[in-house]
Amino acid sequence: MKAHHLLFDNVIDINPRTGTIKFSDRRMALMSVEALGILRRDLVNTLSMERAKGFLMRYGWACGSKDGETLEKMYDWDSKQELLLAGPSLHTLEGIATVEPDVIEFTEQDLHFTGFWNESFEAIEHVNHYGYSSDPVCWILIGYASGYLTRTFGKEVLVYEEVCKGKGDAHCRFVAKTFDPNDERHQQDLRYYKSETLLSELDRAYREVKELNENIIESDQVQSRLTDLLLEDKGISETVGLISEILQKSIIIDYFHEKMEGSFLFPEDKAAYDSWKRNETPPDVKQKHIEAFPIIVHNEKIGRMVVISDRALDKKEKMIIKRSVTVCTVQLFHQQKLTKSIWKKKEDFFEELLNNKIDEPTLHRHMHVFDFNPHAQNRILTLKVNTDSKKEVILHYLSVVFPAIDVFLKDQYIILILSEESNTDMEKFTLQLQNTIQEEFKHIKIYIGVGRTADNLKDLAKSYQDACRICDFIQLAYPADSRASYYEELEPVIMFLKGIDQEELIDFCNETIGKLVEYDNANQGNLVITLKSYLDYNGNLQQTADDLHLSIAGLRYRLEKIESFCKADLKTGTGRFKYQLAIRIYFALQIINNRLTGFQSVN
Repeated sequence: MKAHHLLFDNVIDINPRTGTIKFSDRRMALMSVEALGILRRDLVNTLSMERAKGFLMRYGWACGSKDGETLEKMYDWDSKQELLLAGPSLHTLEGIATVEPDVIEFTEQDLHFTGFWNESFEAIEHVNHYGYSSDPVCWILIGYASGYLTRTFGKEVLVYEEVCKGKGDAHCRFVAKTFDPNDERHQQDLRYYKSETLLSELDRAYREVKELNENIIESDQVQSRLTDLLLEDKGISETVGLISEILQKSIIIDYFHEKMEGSFLFPEDKAAYDSWKRNETPPDVKQKHIEAFPIIVHNEKIGRMVVISDRALDKKEKMIIKRSVTVCTVQLFHQQKLTKSIWKKKEDFFEELLNNKIDEPTLHRHMHVFDFNPHAQNRILTLKVNTDSKKEVILHYLSVVFPAIDVFLKDQYIILILSEESNTDMEKFTLQLQNTIQEEFKHIKIYIGVGRTADNLKDLAKSYQDACRICDFIQLAYPADSRASYYEELEPVIMFLKGIDQEELIDFCNETIGKLVEYDNANQGNLVITLKSYLDYNGNLQQTADDLHLSIAGLRYRLEKIESFCKADLKTGTGRFKYQLAIRIYFALQIINNRLTGFQSVN
């Protein structure tokens, strides 16, 4: 007997009087694929997709094994290959799928059999109920082929799909191989054939539901205890400690950029956390399982809960952590609101200080809002960033990194009130501030202005105005780079910065001596320096020549060149004042620029 001689009329016997259908001596039944699709859907909804897959694979395996036994006894097959190929022929006759064998190779011990399933009813029904899947879905067919080949070949054979129409592929392709205990895929597929009955699946599902219910009750109790702490106005450290005690794991809350509350059960957990945070794994740190859970408020991540343990978290622990994160979110949000309230009080009080609306008794009564002494030396530092969306985040960060300094928002500026202790080395502090921000917030441009030193509240208002105008000026002059400058550097032009359009000031400088600057840059010349020295010595040729180490003739040549470039009359007071102002603005910009680049500034 050959496989292709297997015909429906030869294998199926239909008794029209009794309505029985038999395959050999086994009774069969016609059933619509829609009904099988509904059964499949109900199994998935009852047991889950994964368990339904195992149940249907075992059902298919039983069908295939029984058909293999029947065919083997029914006919005298020409060869084992014909018996193996009879399975696909019978599967086609039964209307399950149109099977097209492709490659069949075997020895006494090993089988390799591939082919195509066209019009698989399983793929069609799965897509009808669930849409396209990410994995193959012809579970009954896989089980049937595995059962049939195992029975007829005499060795355990496992079948899997390489491609599947239920995934959106053009067709279904199967691969059958004898079981290999070293094949990871075979080990994974074998587990689907282990369970025996639907009752066992339902029992397992019941146990899972019961376990889930117990976990929900326990996690509710944990959330209730944490909520009590919150209502008692306890700090985040007490909350972290309780979570750590309940789970018996090290718990860390990271928030507001580098600020941390942690409860470490073991010293090695701290080392593991530090190396994990640096994305390193030092050889002397015991391997730990570390998992982070974000803390999000209004779609903004304000922190994270980090859990350190010796193993992966189980379902109950994850449920407890989820409830704990909810409480911590409320706690951190409340803390954030309090911080913003303090910022607002500082901003309002500072506004009244600047406008001299507070008398001395009121000042003393409300000075607890600030940490600085208004009667000591102070100065204002203002900071702007090139993106408004990061202002509050940076403000949070600065309040953590510099807890002893008053920091708050006013208009578009972040304000720092620097006391006498803070501003002893202003250039060093400003550089530290700039580097600290840019290490944490990459690709952000910051502009820092520092006002004059103030001995009283009236001068503090002037220091604030200085800082704001300097901040605006350097942002206008150097928009593409972070810069900082101080009152002492720009004092000669500070009144102009406050009184006129700063863009006009820069344009005035460019229009007045721009050609001199262009000439010097192109020819490594010294016309700008010559002009500065000439103006500094009030037009005295001898003193200017001595300062520049030039002859009088050489100096005259340079001055004639300057006048020709600028169309300037340097012999009149008006002309000299105009160029003196332009020179001051130019060298103020050079001082700011040279500090960043490291070049020596010109005095």
